[in-house]
Amino acid sequence: MSSTQNEKCNGKHFTWSKPMSHMLLEILAEEALKGSKPSSTFKAESFVKVATEISQKFNVQCEPKHVANHLKTVKKNKEK
Repeated sequence: MSSTQNEKCNGKHFTWSKPMSHMLLEILAEEALKGSKPSSTFKAESFVKVATEISQKFNVQCEPKHVANHLKTVKKNKEK
């Protein structure tokens, strides 16, 4: 595991950097414009796309569940 992966993924805990969060929001905004958000949540393939792109760009092991959880966190923090 590279040092980047050690910093960003300690076991089951995944740490989001600001550039990662920004990328997540950009991709999900694009997905919403394409119609991949038919209701109050995104389709599963949108989370897969975000996880794949973040994993490749930042050399980390991001999974769709990390994306879904971080989106919940972002929404919760926005409401405060």
